[in-house]
Amino acid sequence: MRVQISIKAMPHFRFSTRLDVVQKTQPIEETVATLRKAYAHVRQSKWHAFAYAIVALVAWSLAVNLFTTPTFGPVPDLIKVAGLAKSFEPAIYYSERGHAQISELDETGVAVWDLGESVRNTNMTSAPIIVHQLDELSDSIKTLASELTRFFAGVDGDIDNILLTMEWAQRELTNLAASPTSTISSVWSNTHALLTRAGLMSSSQLAQNLLGLTRHQHNRATLERVFTEYLSVLEEAISSELQYSTQLFQLFEAIDKQFLNLQRSVIREQDTQERLESDFLGSLWVKVIGVNASKLRKYEKNRDLLASVRDRTVLNKRVLVDHNQRLRQLQSNLETLRRKLVSPLVRGMNSSTLSVEEQVKGLEGTYVQLKTSRETQRRKMLELVFGAGDRRHGVGAGGVRGIGESSMG
Repeated sequence: MRVQISIKAMPHFRFSTRLDVVQKTQPIEETVATLRKAYAHVRQSKWHAFAYAIVALVAWSLAVNLFTTPTFGPVPDLIKVAGLAKSFEPAIYYSERGHAQISELDETGVAVWDLGESVRNTNMTSAPIIVHQLDELSDSIKTLASELTRFFAGVDGDIDNILLTMEWAQRELTNLAASPTSTISSVWSNTHALLTRAGLMSSSQLAQNLLGLTRHQHNRATLERVFTEYLSVLEEAISSELQYSTQLFQLFEAIDKQFLNLQRSVIREQDTQERLESDFLGSLWVKVIGVNASKLRKYEKNRDLLASVRDRTVLNKRVLVDHNQRLRQLQSNLETLRRKLVSPLVRGMNSSTLSVEEQVKGLEGTYVQLKTSRETQRRKMLELVFGAGDRRHGVGAGGVRGIGESSMG
């Protein structure tokens, strides 16, 4: 708007105004013209109308797919692997019982040694052989107790390692689930998924380096890394325990052979003592002079001692049999678990459609169960080691029999 004022040499004033209004309506007019042209084009024929309808539907579907929350495809199933970790729970209880029985094995080794010292002081024919066998058996039992201690420590360490891995996996997945999702990230993830399905985008390393990882690719990479680490920890624990249990079984077999050889030596010596006693009682010297009571008591004492060696050997062997049975049961469970781990149903990288939050909840449930069992076992072990007092057994006949009987309970 422009206002002009002119003053002339007159006794009055004259005002002159002029209004210029310029409206830039060209863009609006072009838009309206385009819409009219398109509308006219649609109405030209039914085929034109059908084509426009198809284009509109495709555009609407594309917009919906691009701006909705990305849907993630199949991912590794951590819950299934965590379920396999529950199979280690019997190992926790076996370790708890095993620590208590190690002391029984130590006492059994001492008792067998004391038995050898008792035989050493006799004048039996096979006394040196029996004493040597008893000393070897005592050393073997002590070695077995030491190896079992290492084995149970390894089992406890494997359980703790599994629990630490589960804690780490929960932290990784929790951080993954807590990361914010932006609109740009969602659009890029959806665009990448559409182009990949259409075969227009490669999933090569070069494309990832140039364009970056989508949220789905990042989630999948994290889950695969956690899944692989979890599986490797389980496989390492199973492999080490199976390998060590094989060594323990070799010790069991060696001790069993020592028991068998000792039994044979004792039986032969019993026959010898009975034959010597019969020869002594049937000799002409005894018939003429009379029975020597001290020599006769010597034979009876030797027979009683040999019978005691046999009985106590059987009782002490039952301790080893109990250990052997429990260890074989644990080995059977580990073998079953190892066969499950190599199953394609477990190792499949595309076996679950659960979200990250659901997998975190599943891991948490298994972790709490194993953690509770481990803490209970740890507390009982501390009570056994530091709070049970000084438990002592005698090394005489009554003491050795007490050890054998206690191992049966």
